Amino acid sequence: MNSIPALFACIEAQEHRFQNFLARLTAQESFSLDRESVSLAAELTAAFAKELGFSVEEHPFPRAGSGLVVSRETGSVSAPIGFVAHLDTVHPAGSFPDSLKPAPEGGLYGPGIVDCKGGVAVALLAMYALKELGFSRPLRLLLTPDEEVSNRLTGDDGIAFLQSHVKDCAAAFVCECGKRDEAVVERKGITKVRVDIRGRAAHAGMYYAEGISAVREAAYQILALEERSRPDAVTYNCGRISGGTAENVVPETCSYTVDIRFRTADEGERAMEHLRRVTGTAHVPGAVSSVTVLGRRSPMPRTEVGMALFAHLRDTGLRWGLEDLRPLANGGGSDAAYTVSVGVPTVCAVGMTGWDWHSVRERTEPGALVRRAKLLAAAVAEFPERLRSRDG
Repeated sequence: MNSIPALFACIEAQEHRFQNFLARLTAQESFSLDRESVSLAAELTAAFAKELGFSVEEHPFPRAGSGLVVSRETGSVSAPIGFVAHLDTVHPAGSFPDSLKPAPEGGLYGPGIVDCKGGVAVALLAMYALKELGFSRPLRLLLTPDEEVSNRLTGDDGIAFLQSHVKDCAAAFVCECGKRDEAVVERKGITKVRVDIRGRAAHAGMYYAEGISAVREAAYQILALEERSRPDAVTYNCGRISGGTAENVVPETCSYTVDIRFRTADEGERAMEHLRRVTGTAHVPGAVSSVTVLGRRSPMPRTEVGMALFAHLRDTGLRWGLEDLRPLANGGGSDAAYTVSVGVPTVCAVGMTGWDWHSVRERTEPGALVRRAKLLAAAVAEFPERLRSRDG
């Protein structure tokens, strides 16, 4: 068995090569709703992975960009170790006019450079070093094309794609964005809905009393929803609103969206019941509301085997002087929900570290690519077989 220091030396020697790949991948903008651009990011990644000596399978989807399975099969009887990341970003093309210039802290900034293209680079660097040093365990990287929109473009097929390729893995490291000395062991689920309200238009001066204001109804509903938000339980965020036609017209229509976050499936059901009660009762007599579910994501529950995997990762970081991880419960969703649901021990947010993801200030922490690749590679090299148990 090759030593961990040799593994680390290989990672350090490849830093420049993988930084260049990350820069090219980030420059290939891949907004979730732009199917062609996400597929181009998949093509770029597939070509680089093949250059590294990995097998690549492309999985096209009708409404989303392509997913990828990047793998190394060794003939070993050991179960594979899975890595998970995504190729899409929240940033529409052109959001970063100064993309890939050095950030003040010394890293780089650009669309998705932390969330989650940096995670793609971290996973590939760890896998490459393990392959080059002759570690025998099979490795598999799963890349999804629409994580940022809660998989609503690929739907059940996208979730099945991920789960079918991860269910036989001994563990899954989800290389989402994160912060130094942190890893995520629990995440909330998400339901996103749109509420459409119809009232009756009327002249705001002459016939004001005959109008039914859809905007006023929306205001009552939003207040009723958001006053029930509890950061440690269920939250309701009314993120977008549009309605009305002119200042002198009682508004006939109004629409708004709600992002509901919850810790358990039961909480999610109760949250939807509350939303249906609020929208099913007219606060402005005559107003009528309808609800459309835009997307759903299951929660990632804390599990015994997941905490055992976290303990192994933390021990690895301490033993090799890399990081002192602490376990976090996080309000943001990720594909980790679907690896946990098929019984795979999972730790999330172990990809690129940095700051201000989902903003135009998104930037990497200097040294994060090498440090996180070392952490994951060492954790795989020293992986304890007892963690394969699904019963904890």
